[in-house]
Amino acid sequence: MDIEQWAEIGGALQTSDGVHRPSRFSAFLAAGMDDCGDLTVIDAGCGAGLVAVAALQAGARHVVAQDYDPKALHDTARNVTRILGSRARARLTLWEADWSRLRPMKADLLAVNPPQRPAALLPAVPQNQRHLHDGGGPDGLAAIRLVLRHAGAGRVRTTAAAALRFDTREFPGWSAPRCVAMTELPYDPAWRALVPDLLGQVGIWELHRECADG
Repeated sequence: MDIEQWAEIGGALQTSDGVHRPSRFSAFLAAGMDDCGDLTVIDAGCGAGLVAVAALQAGARHVVAQDYDPKALHDTARNVTRILGSRARARLTLWEADWSRLRPMKADLLAVNPPQRPAALLPAVPQNQRHLHDGGGPDGLAAIRLVLRHAGAGRVRTTAAAALRFDTREFPGWSAPRCVAMTELPYDPAWRALVPDLLGQVGIWELHRECADG
């Protein structure tokens, strides 16, 4: 399915107060999960579970939905059952943890749409939503650095706004980022200082863990 179809599904997901409602970035990542057949996948920071739904629909052997918020895990479980049924729910594990505890979660692929608004943009985010977007740090990439530092998966797939110049960054222990998809998406008004017309490129990037010599 394409981004618009996933955005429509995301908009219909049960989403509790305080849980991240799937954005266009999330829908873009979900649309890029069609290669998950027979893989074990982690949906890191699952929110309402859109990426988990996409991976399960694509035939993932097993999906671990991880979030620090138990309401997000509850929403994900209910959304998977409602959309895909009980057999898909049986292939889903819920893990309440933050990203500093990712290491024990072994998987073929970890997928994440991390908070990536640079700290300077946060004052433009409504106060009741700020906790969902905090964590990008000064350059917007602190959250994905945290994921890479603690990930137990051998492959990480992440969204990144083009304005963050993700492809120019180095991440110790990981391969150079490889772009697997790029598209133009509308941005939230909080991005106006970096994306003045609120329409810009967003990439899906993949990194592989580098094996230590010897």
